[in-house]
Amino acid sequence: MAKQCPNCQQLLDEAVRFCPICGSQVSEIKPVDAPIQIAEGQLPPPLIPDSAAQPRAPLPLSSSVPPLSPPQAPLMRPALLAGIVLAVLSALPVVSCCCLIWLVGGGVLAVYFLRNEMAGEISPGLGARLGLLTALFGAVFWQLLDLPMSLIDGRGESLRQIEELIRNTENLPAESIQIFERFLAMFNNPFNPAVIVFGILSKLFLCGVLTTLGGVLGVAFFGKPKSAGSQRPV
Repeated sequence: MAKQCPNCQQLLDEAVRFCPICGSQVSEIKPVDAPIQIAEGQLPPPLIPDSAAQPRAPLPLSSSVPPLSPPQAPLMRPALLAGIVLAVLSALPVVSCCCLIWLVGGGVLAVYFLRNEMAGEISPGLGARLGLLTALFGAVFWQLLDLPMSLIDGRGESLRQIEELIRNTENLPAESIQIFERFLAMFNNPFNPAVIVFGILSKLFLCGVLTTLGGVLGVAFFGKPKSAGSQRPV
């Protein structure tokens, strides 16, 4: 059973002595058995607002899930393979006379190897990056192969001929002859650290220019995306 406050008409428990809403004394009010009619304004507010009870619209996919980044092109393997081929052809005694061709061809070959690794379009910027990476590998391997080759193909004899030519040059100051002899003596030892560093830097300069150009040139031949029928099965 319940009773009703005579002042604010609030529905109260039968054991309450004072109305918690208006403070009126309700201890003398008798509870009633019949249902009490309560106006709509006297109803307590709902625990959950109507707006919160309604289901929310799902967030758009673009705001809830971050977009996937495009896959990175596999440049390491094509650059390494092309760099090794570039280094071998440039270090061999017979074919090294065409080293400028091998430097440009190394960049083109790297793009060809990349075409076998990916099916998408190869942009000129990607070809240039691939050519530069091939130049780094090619310069290091070229210098490593150049060390034993310098002892095999008699390059020390060529340095001695240059030294003899300098000595026989007329009107050349003695100080200049001594400087040239020191440089020639240093380069006569291919395992000298200074010679190795100079060799890598010089080769890196040549490869960095020509092999990068070859990578851009290779895009003209192998840059178009593969057709659906020519893709390799996964």
